[in-house]
Amino acid sequence: MKGNMAAGVRVQRGLLSRKTSLLYSLPRKIAPNRVCIQRAAEIQTVRASTNTAGEAQHNEKYCLDLVRSRDYEGFLSCLLLPEEARRSSLALRAFNVELAQVKDSVSQKTIGLMRMQFWKTTIDEIYRDDPPNQPISTELWRAVRTHGLTKRWLTRIVTEREKDLDDRAYRNIQELEKYSENAQSSLLYLLLECLGVKNVHADHAASHIGKAQGIVTCLRATPHHSSRRKVYLPMDICML
Repeated sequence: MKGNMAAGVRVQRGLLSRKTSLLYSLPRKIAPNRVCIQRAAEIQTVRASTNTAGEAQHNEKYCLDLVRSRDYEGFLSCLLLPEEARRSSLALRAFNVELAQVKDSVSQKTIGLMRMQFWKTTIDEIYRDDPPNQPISTELWRAVRTHGLTKRWLTRIVTEREKDLDDRAYRNIQELEKYSENAQSSLLYLLLECLGVKNVHADHAASHIGKAQGIVTCLRATPHHSSRRKVYLPMDICML
């Protein structure tokens, strides 16, 4: 009898030891091994790169659509540029459109000044490699990194557009030319930098073209301004 009980205990102990060993080995079998962890990391990396690529395409399309709808001549001219400069040129023109439409889109000068201050701060952040998460600023940051754009020209465009919020007519043609030089010619200088053109003669031509473009834009906008009972033509010419 005792022998049977001892044999039974040995059998039970044997079963318990086998079950215990199975329980200890089970977590090792189902725990994620190094291959699984590496695979999961690869999947996350692919997803992150896909999201980044999708966001970049969205930013590029946003700038393209904005320029096409608000600056169609600029849009057409960008299509004629080499592919390596086209995207950056669209970003610059989208930046210019964004600033140009502030004056007509705000009801109070204070709001316009706040938006101009945003872009001044954004330019500083772009050159610190910390642009805000906004389509135009992100594309502008890419253009600055790609072509080494001069900060002074970007800042001068914002400063001149900010002065234009005063909503007053130009006293003479010289004031209109100065505004055009700072706003339009500065944009052309940046476009030349996107093309890798650094030439004093090209800059001289861009200066004159920017002034002419500003004068033509003022003339073309006369019907629009008249509908709002505004006159921005130089006062000395109007008096003549």
